[in-house]
Amino acid sequence: MSNAHFSFWTPGHVPADEGRSFGCAAHGYASAGDWREPQAPGAGLWPAALNAEPVSGTYAAAWERLDRVAWRPAAALLLFSHAQGIETFLERWNVRFPGVPVAGGGAALGAGQTAGELLPAAPDVAVLLIRGGRWRAETLNVHDRTGRIFEFRAAGPRAIAQLRENGEWLPAATVFRALQAAYGRAETDCESLTLCDTAGRNVHCRFDGEFLRTGADLPADGRMECRLVSRADVARRLAEFCAVSGALVFGCAGLRSLLDAPLPVAPGTLAGFMFGELVTVDGRPQFGNLMAARLAREV
Repeated sequence: MSNAHFSFWTPGHVPADEGRSFGCAAHGYASAGDWREPQAPGAGLWPAALNAEPVSGTYAAAWERLDRVAWRPAAALLLFSHAQGIETFLERWNVRFPGVPVAGGGAALGAGQTAGELLPAAPDVAVLLIRGGRWRAETLNVHDRTGRIFEFRAAGPRAIAQLRENGEWLPAATVFRALQAAYGRAETDCESLTLCDTAGRNVHCRFDGEFLRTGADLPADGRMECRLVSRADVARRLAEFCAVSGALVFGCAGLRSLLDAPLPVAPGTLAGFMFGELVTVDGRPQFGNLMAARLAREV
């Protein structure tokens, strides 16, 4: 696919595919001069023309093709139509293509949708292998450290049953509500307050009885740190991250909920809000929440 183009669009408004299109639905997007709300129709085009090869389909079909790739990509974009299987895909990716700069994430869902829209259309994953140029993948965690470390007991890959800071084990929901109260957060605010693994990757939490359900898989070491951020700092830090010209930015839909005004971005930059984003941690792409990732050419 020579001269491939990337687009974000709002759910239900897939742009016409002329055979060179790649992209996904976003929970709103921003380009220079255009701030698109999630419910508003629209599609934003990243002006960079890419010499790239797309691979899409089910996870199995994608790997059948990826395992035959005989060249090393300069960078890659990975987009997913749903949240299941992303971490498993990335484990295999990091073995097959170690060190390749990566950005992407989970496509946003519109009302009534059970899978996010991708181009090329795919049930699981769409991959764009970029040829040529020098690229860098960078990650932003807008949340500040508190130094409060919690051990957790899991009830599944994305479920926390209990937490403890120093003393006894308590229901995870009880602990999180106590943190909300301690830091002056509303009971509905699971975005400005979050849990982060020891490598710096956030997971978004939501209440499920006495459990916390997370938007990404939990770390293997059983430890998480409480982090928090003000709305003003979210706006400032995201704007600074989007101030690089010609970049492609994948932010979290949860962060977008903390913005009180349109996000300014540099000329030639396109930023979209995902249902989970791929962040680079310890040199490897991982699936996280409430963060932002940027792919840009090196000058």
